[in-house]
Amino acid sequence: MNPLAPIPTAMLRSLPANATSDAKLRDQIDSLGQSLPDSLGQMAALLDQAKPSSDYDAAVNRAAGHIWSALDGFYSSSDPSVRVALLRFASAHLSEAAQAYLCRRLVKDTAWRVRSLARRLVERSGFREVALPLTPEGVWDATGWLQGTVGRPLFQHRQGRRVLQEHGLPVIQDLGELRKQLGIKSPNQLGYFLLASDQRGGPYARFTIPKRGGGERVICAPKKQLRWVQRQILDQILAKVPTHPAAHGFVAGRSTVTNAEKHRGAALLLKFDLTDFFPTIHYHRVVGLFASLGYYVGDGRFGTEDDARRVAPTLARLCCYAADPESWDGVTLPQGAPTSPAISNLVCRRLDARLEGLAQRNHGVYTRYADDLTFSFKDVSLDLGRFRWWVDQICHQEGFFINQAKFRVIRASQRQLVTGIVVNDELRIPREERRRFRAMLHNCRRHGLASQAREREDFGAYLRGFACYVHMVHPDEGAELLRQVEELLGPEEETPEETA
Repeated sequence: MNPLAPIPTAMLRSLPANATSDAKLRDQIDSLGQSLPDSLGQMAALLDQAKPSSDYDAAVNRAAGHIWSALDGFYSSSDPSVRVALLRFASAHLSEAAQAYLCRRLVKDTAWRVRSLARRLVERSGFREVALPLTPEGVWDATGWLQGTVGRPLFQHRQGRRVLQEHGLPVIQDLGELRKQLGIKSPNQLGYFLLASDQRGGPYARFTIPKRGGGERVICAPKKQLRWVQRQILDQILAKVPTHPAAHGFVAGRSTVTNAEKHRGAALLLKFDLTDFFPTIHYHRVVGLFASLGYYVGDGRFGTEDDARRVAPTLARLCCYAADPESWDGVTLPQGAPTSPAISNLVCRRLDARLEGLAQRNHGVYTRYADDLTFSFKDVSLDLGRFRWWVDQICHQEGFFINQAKFRVIRASQRQLVTGIVVNDELRIPREERRRFRAMLHNCRRHGLASQAREREDFGAYLRGFACYVHMVHPDEGAELLRQVEELLGPEEETPEETA
C-alpha cells in the first residue's frame, strides 16, 4: 500500500529537477513509519542525514505520508511531548502547507507547551493561509488561529463579591470558604480531590465503553465523594448561570425534542459534529470560565491553603481529570463527571452566539445538542461551501474542531433526522425504532424480562426511559407504551433521596 495515498498533494514538498529516490532510504522510512509516533525521533535523524543529498525531498514526502496516516495517534497521545516532537519535526522537514495544517490544530491543544510552540511557529512563519481575523480590523491570515491564546490575563477579569452577587452566585473569597461551601472536611481531603486522576489511588475511575458507531469511548468517572462535591458545584454555581438559548443538551426544560422542533419543515438541513467535545475543553479554559463569573484567580494555581484566593483554579481542578497528576498538561473535562455537561454549555456560550448570528445572517436557524450542531434553512439558495468554511473557522477560533467525515447535507426530499427525531413535517420518532421497542415489550411478556435484558442492570430504567421519550413525541402511543412497561415492571420504587 502506498503510504502517500491519504495525504493531500498540497501537503507534499515540491520535488526539484534533480530529485532522486533511494530505495534503501525509502525502505527505512517505511519501516519506521509502522512504529509512529514512537519512531519519530529516528525518522528525524534519518532525514537529517539525508538533507544534503538529492534523495531528501522524496524521502520527506514518504515520511509525510506515514505521519499523515498516524495523526490520530499523535493527537490522542496522553504524552504532550509526542506533539511537541511532531511540531519540531514539521518545522525542520515538512512543507509549509503541512506545517500550517498541524499548527492550526495544535495551537488549540490541551497541553500548554504544545499550544505555546504552535503559536510561536504561526507568529514567525507567515503561513499563506486565509482565516478569520482576530479583530474586525485585523488581517485575514493564520494569526486568526490564535483566538483564545492571546488576550487579557485571567486576573484582569472583574472579580470579587460584587461581581458574584451580580451573577447570583455564592460569594467565595478564599479556599476556606470554598471548602465550607462544598462540604469538604479538611485541606487534606481537598488535596486528595485535587489529584484529579485515577493514578496513585486518586478520586477517579477510568474505563472504556463501546461507541455506537464503533471504537471505544473513554469514561473518567469520579468516585462517590468527589461526585458529591461536583454535584454541589453544579447545583450551587453552574446551574445558576444561564446557557445560550441555542443550547438544548443538558439544560432544564430543553431536550432532544425542543432541539428538533426548531428545524421542523426545513428545505435544507446541515449537520456538523464536533470532535472530542469534552476532552477539547482543557483546564485553563475551565479556569477562565470560573474567573469570568467573578471568582478570584489568585496566582493562577490551585491549592489547599484556607487563606489562599485561588478559588477559580481550584474549582476548575475539582471539575477536571488529569491523566498525570504531576503534570499541568493534558488536564481536561472528563466524560463521566456531573459538572462536565454544564461547563461545556457555558464554555460554548460565545460559540453558540457566533454560530446563531451566522445562521441568522443567512436566514437560517441554529441549535446545538452537546457536540451536534444543526442548521436549517427555508430555501436552498445557500452557498454551501462558503457557509461550511465559516462554521469551521468559527468553531476553530472558539477551540473546537469539526469532524469533517460526519458533515451532512439533507434536503426536504430525504428523511431529515435531528437528534434522532424526523423533522420533515410533524416530529416523529422513526417508525422502525418504535416497532423494535414494541417487539421487545412483546417478547418480555412472553419470555420474561431476562430474555431481552441481556444482563443489562439498568434494563428497567431503559424501558421506562424509552417509553417516556415516545410519550414526549407521540403522546397517545407513548401513554400506551408506558402502561405496558408499568405492567411489566410494577410501580417505580422511590429512592431514599426522593422520600427524604
